[in-house]
Amino acid sequence: MTNKILKAGLLLGSVAAIALLTACGNKEATTPSAENTHETAPISAETMAENPFFKTWDTPFGIPPFSEISDEDFEPAFDLAIANLEAEIAALSASTEAPSFENTILYMERAGKDLSRVASVFGNITNTDTNDKLQALERTIYPRLSQVYDTAYLDDAIWQRIHTLYETRDTLGLNAEEMRLLELYHRDFVRSGAALEPEAKARMKEINAALSKMTTQFGQNLLKETKSFEMVVTDEADLAGVPEALKQAAKAKADAKGYKNSWVFGLDRSVYEGFMSSAENRELRQKLFEGYTQRAAHGGDSDNGEVILQIARLRAEAAKLRGYKSHAEFQLETRMAKTPEQAEEFLLKVWRPGLVRAKQELASMQALADARGGDYKLRASDWWYFSEKLRQEKYAFDDSELKPYFELENVREGAFYVANKLWGVRFEKLDDVPVWNPEVVTYEMKDENGEHLGIFMTDSFARESKRGGAWMSSYRSASALDEPVRPIITNNLNLVKPEDGAPALMRFGEVETLFHEFGHGLHGLMTTQKFERYAGVSGPRDYTEFPAQIMEHWAAEPEVLAVYAKHTETGEIIPTELVEKMKRASTHNQGFKTTEFIAASLLDLAWHNLSLEEANAITDAHAFERDVLEGYGLIDEIEPRYRSPYFSHIFAGGYSAGYYAYLWSEILDADGFAAFKEAGDIFDPALAQRLRENVFEAGGKQEADELYRQFRGKDPSIEPLLQNRGLDDGS
Repeated sequence: MTNKILKAGLLLGSVAAIALLTACGNKEATTPSAENTHETAPISAETMAENPFFKTWDTPFGIPPFSEISDEDFEPAFDLAIANLEAEIAALSASTEAPSFENTILYMERAGKDLSRVASVFGNITNTDTNDKLQALERTIYPRLSQVYDTAYLDDAIWQRIHTLYETRDTLGLNAEEMRLLELYHRDFVRSGAALEPEAKARMKEINAALSKMTTQFGQNLLKETKSFEMVVTDEADLAGVPEALKQAAKAKADAKGYKNSWVFGLDRSVYEGFMSSAENRELRQKLFEGYTQRAAHGGDSDNGEVILQIARLRAEAAKLRGYKSHAEFQLETRMAKTPEQAEEFLLKVWRPGLVRAKQELASMQALADARGGDYKLRASDWWYFSEKLRQEKYAFDDSELKPYFELENVREGAFYVANKLWGVRFEKLDDVPVWNPEVVTYEMKDENGEHLGIFMTDSFARESKRGGAWMSSYRSASALDEPVRPIITNNLNLVKPEDGAPALMRFGEVETLFHEFGHGLHGLMTTQKFERYAGVSGPRDYTEFPAQIMEHWAAEPEVLAVYAKHTETGEIIPTELVEKMKRASTHNQGFKTTEFIAASLLDLAWHNLSLEEANAITDAHAFERDVLEGYGLIDEIEPRYRSPYFSHIFAGGYSAGYYAYLWSEILDADGFAAFKEAGDIFDPALAQRLRENVFEAGGKQEADELYRQFRGKDPSIEPLLQNRGLDDGS
């Protein structure tokens, strides 16, 4: 998953950055309401002289000097950076010069550099090392940032300048990349509401203010619920079946919290999946399952039910003001799916065979439980455990057999190997560079000629101050408007941290996640676009997952496994027979995986395809969710990948009406990798070059479907996706 607020939002160093922050960000930035209005105190020259954000960063590659930045530095830095950008916007609005590409479009592209610097560090740190002070600052900063967005994008004078240029664009003598930039700015303004009547603009600002409050509250409620949950086990006998490494991590967590002779399990995804797949104690599995699936949904101050209703209503109202039936219709207009109806139709094509397969899987697991003498009906909290037992029985394959072959640093070297074989790029580890946490490992990326391409920083382990999941983000985006600027990219995972001195071993699903996020990283690092507005990971959600997901395919190829899958104790390369078992088992449990994912995607579309009248009529978020899922026929034994109260992708992030994008992109990645298989060489030079030029370097220089066709030579086919998931047998 990409973190759009950082990758293609604030780091653009321009007013366009703030636009993307609002449209796609991790925080839905907006204008402040009266209660959020920030009175900026005068900033002394002495204070600014000491503030690290306004000093020259004399660090390797311009990496932020993390050790010099304190929590107290952020607010005054924001104060001045916002004031500087507001002055730039005011100057453009008041300009009496006839609009030109240089004095309007490029002016905006250059504006806001100070704010980009401050906000990029703040956004990254609050995701990886947050605390109460930073969370409090988030609640005031994000509305203020969005005020800057509204100031620019709802300014009639600036809108008239851009609209005039757009209407006369064919007479301006622009080249292709300049024309693309103008068209994107014009589209941004239109979609932001610049052409609305004054009364509608005023209401849009009020909606944005409320959304800022609600989405921030949603995310902070979820973080509180996730981090406060503890399942404390005091009898080691209750941990039968749990892998030793997971037990050791739970013991270390208990020791750190002051529990004696105990083990503590939280809700990090790696912990959750590992425990649910292995623990023999059914009651503990049920307890952890309820802790995970009931987050922010059981009443109290951190319940997200009412927050969800407010967000859905506000988004529906904003869509209506813009002239759209629903938020989903507004969002999908610029994406590959185009309409909510086409997105739903696509999902259902995969949902139907996936649900049939899931029911078959359930029957097989129930038979296994019956054969073992288990006198109970399987429930949702049993699925992970019995699925793993069924895999062991059906394929003579235990996922734990693989872990000794997947050590973190070796896996990362495997990802580097793939990039080198495809494009000649290489990664060199850097020591003695600034990092935000001692666990961060930094690399310099160079091209095939040894030239600097960017900085790649990795943060791999879970901790209390870090949000869950896996994502890519940026401390600096690439550009070449005035001088070449190369990016600083991060990859973030939440692996279970091993004991001191022990190797960090991964399940294969985590290996695929590392390759996935590395694909996002390459997309940000390899860009060659001149303008930040569409450099790097810019593009529609249902396309930007493609370069990440296609990288996953190389992870399981025998040639690549031979490079990185080495036994942590013996150094033995993973045996061929074990690889073959893994491949035969690759479609195991795909009914469940397909169904849980699409259930969440359909739920997302249902929330965001509501008209304003329909959204206002809903009074119970949990009942609405239940009715939607029952309407599509989801079985009781499967929970959606994300239930509404902890669906941060869509209620606190940039994936509203867009969670389907992962599966849509899977059409592209399955079809795209099939081209390499058809060529008989997974590193085919001609294909690799087309992939580089039209995907990893291209950013958003053209519409996504055209970029894909230029790479593949044709439109994508859904058949490879169904084959990969084992759903092509007509079931």
